[in-house]
Amino acid sequence: MNNSSIAPCGVICDICLGFQRNKNTCVGCNKNGNKPYHCTVCSIKTCVEKNGNENLLCYECVKFPCRRIKDLDKRYIAKYGESPIQNLSQIKEIGLNSFFENEKLKWKCLNCGHLLCVHNDVCLNCSHINHYFPTT
Repeated sequence: MNNSSIAPCGVICDICLGFQRNKNTCVGCNKNGNKPYHCTVCSIKTCVEKNGNENLLCYECVKFPCRRIKDLDKRYIAKYGESPIQNLSQIKEIGLNSFFENEKLKWKCLNCGHLLCVHNDVCLNCSHINHYFPTT
């Protein structure tokens, strides 16, 4: 994980399936290159409030959290047990470097040490249970 792997909306690219997969790997929100279509047309990243600065984190906006961020947050909490709004609030409070140090530990597989994926209920490396994945 590094500072460029946080999307403006608070999603952590490193724990995304697209970023972790071996084939057709996503480069992440803040880099040019291969990424899913929905990421290339993201209305949050290109929000007019950013005044052309697509890498500006949404917590820096006077309208934070806006409707788009709230909608994204609801989906991520329901589907993956992860809150982009909480991520952004933590970054604002403790800084990006400290946030990533905490997240590296949080998303580490308890069995093999590999980085877990927010979209999978098991570790992509060893199939050990992802203890952060919500159970339905």
